[in-house]
Amino acid sequence: MQTKLPAGKARRLPTATADAADSRRRSLSAIIAHKRRCRDAGLPDSATISSMVEAFLAAGGAVTACPPAYVLPVQNGAGRQG
Repeated sequence: MQTKLPAGKARRLPTATADAADSRRRSLSAIIAHKRRCRDAGLPDSATISSMVEAFLAAGGAVTACPPAYVLPVQNGAGRQG
C-alpha cells in the first residue's frame, strides 16, 4: 500500500538505505573497473606465469595438496539395504 505524499515534497530514503545503495554503487563500479582491467591485460603467457609462481614461492608461499574428495567418508545413507 502506497501513501500519497503532499504536493511539493520529495520522497527521501532513510539514511541507512541511502548508505547501502551508495555502497552497492561504489562496489559495482569497482567490480566493473576490475573486470575491464583484467580484460585489457589479456591472458598471461607461460613466462609470466612462471615468474609469478617463482615470486610466490620466493616470498614464502607454499603449495598445499588437498586430499581427493572421494577419500573422505560419505555418510548420506546411499547404498544401504533395507
